Amino acid sequence: MRCVLLDARSVHAVLLTCLVGCGGPRKAAVYPVAGTLTVSGQPVANAMVAFHPLDQAGSQTALPVASTGPDGTYRLMTYAAGDGAPAGEYAVTVVWPDDSQLRDECVDDVAHDRFTGRYADPAKSPWRVTVGPGTNEVPLRAAPPDGGWSLPRIRDTQGK
Repeated sequence: MRCVLLDARSVHAVLLTCLVGCGGPRKAAVYPVAGTLTVSGQPVANAMVAFHPLDQAGSQTALPVASTGPDGTYRLMTYAAGDGAPAGEYAVTVVWPDDSQLRDECVDDVAHDRFTGRYADPAKSPWRVTVGPGTNEVPLRAAPPDGGWSLPRIRDTQGK
């Protein structure tokens, strides 16, 4: 009987080779997805955007997400910042946290959503989009919550 001793580096190298060469987990190809979130024509900053796959029910796919910048723009990420989303059909959800309210960890995030949950449920979202090869531009125009309110006016660099 012959004994072979392997150090940890050798074991990791063998496992890594098997994962890469033996059909380990593969990442789906992603395509750039960007857009702007607006309410009444005004950009929405610090909102959370998620694309929920419609054609891959039950699979363990990644959820492409983004947050909007000060100018309301977003770039989806699936595996790395700004890489995009796999091709397919999606329901889009948006939650816009109201940071002026104190947060209670026991309360649902929708209680702090400026849209009051209107765009938080993929099953009820009005936005259905298709991501395909190439660059995908997906503008999102949201309505203000019932009861109405206005967004603070954004000043330009000249202070107007």
